[in-house]
Amino acid sequence: MNDLSDPTTAALTVARALEGASLRAAVYGGLALAAYGEPRETKDADFAVAGVSAADVVQALTQAGMDVSLGFDRVRFGGNDISRIALLGASDTSGLNVLDLVEPRSPRYAQSVLDRALAGSLRSQRVTLVSPEDFVLLKVLSTRERDLDDAASVFRTLGDGMDRSLLKREAGALADEIPDHDVAGRMARVLRDATG
Repeated sequence: MNDLSDPTTAALTVARALEGASLRAAVYGGLALAAYGEPRETKDADFAVAGVSAADVVQALTQAGMDVSLGFDRVRFGGNDISRIALLGASDTSGLNVLDLVEPRSPRYAQSVLDRALAGSLRSQRVTLVSPEDFVLLKVLSTRERDLDDAASVFRTLGDGMDRSLLKREAGALADEIPDHDVAGRMARVLRDATG
């Protein structure tokens, strides 16, 4: 049994299980940040999804031999809906890890995130990662200050490698599609923090 208390091991195990069940998802969160920005400690595995139910993921993980428990399903956090699944299976109580499924509240954008996802690797194993631009936008759709710091770090690291026209276009569309979330203000803050 894999030690699911390690976020990278958890992400790799989950990615294989989702792939085996033909469920599309892309690594996001702290593990993707390590590929694009200034790494920070992370204690969970995050995946961007589109149109995938938590029940489908629980079933895929269970069929892959994992012991899991659904914490909550599609709870709104800003411009995203989050589902949380506890991954049980390490040798002690510190072995609890969490899988967060992050789905933008714009179905169009959620699908675009997966369509633009990139091939990457974790510990020399192939995985699908959200693009750096979508990493930034998903953080803009989130609610915490740390999310904005993470997005700004990607801008600082990649600089001119970022597709600014895509970011501008998507941020404008998301502001219209999710009017109750301050997409424009949070995007402006990311840009200011990245260059300030």
